[in-house]
Amino acid sequence: MTVNQANIPGCILSGGEARRLGGKGKAFIEVSGKPMIKIIIQKLQNQVFQIGINTREKNTLLDNNYVHIEDSFKEAGGAGPLAGISSSIKWAKELHKSNQNIQYVLTVPVDCPFLPNDLVNILIEPLNEHAYDVVVASSNDNIHPVIALWSLKLDKLLDKALLSGVRKIDEFTKDFNIKVVNWDYQNLDPFFNINNFEDLMLANNHFKC
Repeated sequence: MTVNQANIPGCILSGGEARRLGGKGKAFIEVSGKPMIKIIIQKLQNQVFQIGINTREKNTLLDNNYVHIEDSFKEAGGAGPLAGISSSIKWAKELHKSNQNIQYVLTVPVDCPFLPNDLVNILIEPLNEHAYDVVVASSNDNIHPVIALWSLKLDKLLDKALLSGVRKIDEFTKDFNIKVVNWDYQNLDPFFNINNFEDLMLANNHFKC
């Protein structure tokens, strides 16, 4: 089966609290005058056939134009990005019921405003040669485990891992068939993510350039 953009749904992981940025989440924090959730949506809208937004709670509405996917696995303080990835896979499996060509789901964090416009096309290339379990992005050989394509076949295995206490992505993926796709850069990391006010200032400066 040929994998292409028309078969890839994309989910924006927006469940973090952003404690170092005020504790109200990152989605509405503005970069160059625009909320990050809007920036990521614009980055993805021409790369995937459908966009979902993952949130920790169903009442957290970030954009009424898109489906919101609540974390299905919950614990006090949050279960981290693996819980969001699990919910993303489950959402994509529902889409699979009406479109059997959907075999993978893309996840990206809400705090990476410089995502490449060819992200999905580059990530899916290896899948047309081999059915990897995960295809993950890296930049200058620094892996970004949240920015990845996930096989829907991982659903039950991820549930089992979460229930057993696994919280780190690399701990979960270590036993699977993974392909790392690297982006080389000199000045701006395409996967630069905003964790604090210094990062926010740097991002604003890059947008002005």
